[in-house]
Amino acid sequence: TDTLLLIGVSTVLSITVGVFLGVITASRRGGVFDSAAVTGSLVTFSLPTFFMGVTAILIFFYYLHWFPLAHDQPDNWTLSPPNTGTFSGLVEYIQGRAQHLFLPVMVLFLFQYGGYLLLTRATMTEALTDDYILTSRAKGLSERTVLFKHALKNASLPIVTSIALGVGFILAGALITESVFAYEGMGWWILRSINNNDYPAMQAIFYIIALMVIIANFAADIILGLIDPRIKYG
Repeated sequence: TDTLLLIGVSTVLSITVGVFLGVITASRRGGVFDSAAVTGSLVTFSLPTFFMGVTAILIFFYYLHWFPLAHDQPDNWTLSPPNTGTFSGLVEYIQGRAQHLFLPVMVLFLFQYGGYLLLTRATMTEALTDDYILTSRAKGLSERTVLFKHALKNASLPIVTSIALGVGFILAGALITESVFAYEGMGWWILRSINNNDYPAMQAIFYIIALMVIIANFAADIILGLIDPRIKYG
């Protein structure tokens, strides 16, 4: 569940921000914002997760002391966990988990969003040259409606495919990130299983990862059929 939470939060944020910025940069090609966004996404997309993780620890833990170093929850919860049955205990629980989740999520977000931004920008740039976009603008539709309702829908097919194919990629990044932050998820358990020669545990974890990739690709096929009426199944 810790790994699913880490991947889920970072993936939702990266898709939302990456697609949104990709649409904006495609509509403002050649401008300062376009150049800055593309350059930033290329840098973060090229950096390995372990380097960004160590850098985040150095800045936010060692120098600024804003976030904790490791694990998925405060160490004192082992002996005295918060009482989630009360409002104050629930707030303490959410705050503690969020503080420990922030740095790993930030690293995976930076690792992912650049790819979605660049892909969205490329597909949107092509979509904005089609005749139906010119017709939509001639009808007096707002630029927001043209971009997000008409152009993005037709440009989203490669994005959906990329999200599904990237599940295994982001799982690999999450495993490395968990090892850097000692975050007790599947990555941490894989490293522990390797050190202890615990092959049954490794087989179970790899089975779960393979199952997640299969489910993601199956879901992508269904979503593509809903978006594109030309796609029919049986």
